[in-house]
Amino acid sequence: MNFTKSIFLFLILIGCNFAICQEVKISEDSVINKKMNFYLQKADSCKVKFDYANSYKYISEILTYAKENKDFNTEILCNIKLIEIYRHAALFNRSEKYLNRVTALIKEHKSKVNHYNLMFFYNRKAALFSEYYRMPDSTLIYSKKALQIAEKLKNNSFKFTCLMEIGYVYEQKNDLENGIKFYLKSYEFAKSIKDKSQTCDALVNSARVFEKLKKFTSAIEKCDEGLKLLENDDNYFQKLLFYDTKQNAFEHLGDKSSAYDNLKLRLKYTDLFYENNAKEKLLEEEQQQEILNRDHQLLKSKEDYEKARKNQFYLVFIILLFIFGLLSSLYYSNKVKIANKQLDIYSKENAFLLNEAYHRINNNLQLIIVLLNEELDKLEHSETDQSSILKILSKLESISTLHRHLYQSKDKKSVDIEIYLNEIVNNFKELFIEKEIKVHYEIKKLDISIDIAMYLGLLVTELFINSIKYAFVDQDERIISLQVFKENNSLKLNYKDNGENTIGKSITPNLIITICKQIKAEYSIESKEGFEIYISKILSERNGK
Repeated sequence: MNFTKSIFLFLILIGCNFAICQEVKISEDSVINKKMNFYLQKADSCKVKFDYANSYKYISEILTYAKENKDFNTEILCNIKLIEIYRHAALFNRSEKYLNRVTALIKEHKSKVNHYNLMFFYNRKAALFSEYYRMPDSTLIYSKKALQIAEKLKNNSFKFTCLMEIGYVYEQKNDLENGIKFYLKSYEFAKSIKDKSQTCDALVNSARVFEKLKKFTSAIEKCDEGLKLLENDDNYFQKLLFYDTKQNAFEHLGDKSSAYDNLKLRLKYTDLFYENNAKEKLLEEEQQQEILNRDHQLLKSKEDYEKARKNQFYLVFIILLFIFGLLSSLYYSNKVKIANKQLDIYSKENAFLLNEAYHRINNNLQLIIVLLNEELDKLEHSETDQSSILKILSKLESISTLHRHLYQSKDKKSVDIEIYLNEIVNNFKELFIEKEIKVHYEIKKLDISIDIAMYLGLLVTELFINSIKYAFVDQDERIISLQVFKENNSLKLNYKDNGENTIGKSITPNLIITICKQIKAEYSIESKEGFEIYISKILSERNGK
């Protein structure tokens, strides 16, 4: 009976302890969520004002938190925000980088990705395809996908944005009738939800297209309607756009006097717009203080949480003593405990030293790469010397990439060949674009030993360099294909290019053959339709999983 009472008391103590900690944890999560939402709003506000540095800073804060807490939906949202920041800044290469990152994250988590992120992703992908890739048909596909999800989620803001995006695509395709159709549809929708800002955006675009259609009276009517909505508003940017369109419309109608009046108003609101931006910077400083206050609140919440954790520790300690008395003592040898602790210390020291070694090797390699880049800049007129240094640089970067993976990874004996070789492909991306080479690659996830990984990195690097230098002559289509996968107990690497310069020739790439022999891999080379090599390496338990 006493034993039953003791167990019952034990369960009550655990329940009380859990409830206290859970309450503090909920309080902390509430403060963090408020701060994250505030940062997202600030990032959007900074982007609109072209303050991209601060916009990036706010998103980075949230992204760091998301990665630490393995919150992949928030991580996806932050990366989509970065797509939009770089797109807005017209840095399309950077925007494309984050587009690829989000695509990979969505592919990795598949059905766990929330609908809002998918809607946002398709919407920004459509914008990038419209402005950067100049692919109106693809833009329409992704805009319609985003619109479908927006209607399902009843998200009015995104529904409006998608309608505007579709209208813009038709305008870019010079299909002005369909363009005005979607702009007017977005206008009616914004008007129905009583959103003044979005209504004015739709009126600005509608007036512009009416002007292109030479329906100048309709353009003026839409501008007047927008200006009436903004009558007591300080949105100087939209006002100057309306007056600009009215000025052009009156000029086409031959009304020089009205055109001149609208020109004066446009210039007035242009000055007010830039003056207003200066005032916004003052407000920005005030809001910075608000962030500091929120940080203080978060810090206080964390201190409360730490106090609760200490109380939890003391309570658990008492409970353990209680259990120790009920179940009698569990005896551990003091010498074994000391020995285990010492072994643990040695293990941690060795891991630290190994990690530090990888880190320093990577830093040294980066330094060498920087020095070689400097030398490369000096050799502007020596193509042979540049080519030699580029080869060395590419190989150093592949080794540097391997060491960076090693010191960032907990497992120091193996590396994921998919991530490693993908990064090597990305290192060549700008060069492929410059040489107009299309690269199709499929690299399967596979952990292999670091020594095999290093040789594979050098092998792929050498193959890319050879194709770029020797394979292609004056041909329109230049294609490189790379496949890496595991079949039975062997690692397979299939590589080919369609370079006309190597068709039918006997090719003996000495370095590639040397590397194959070094890792004891079988290979075969063909040149019927360009350069092709098929490599097979049997994996053992030591060098592959």
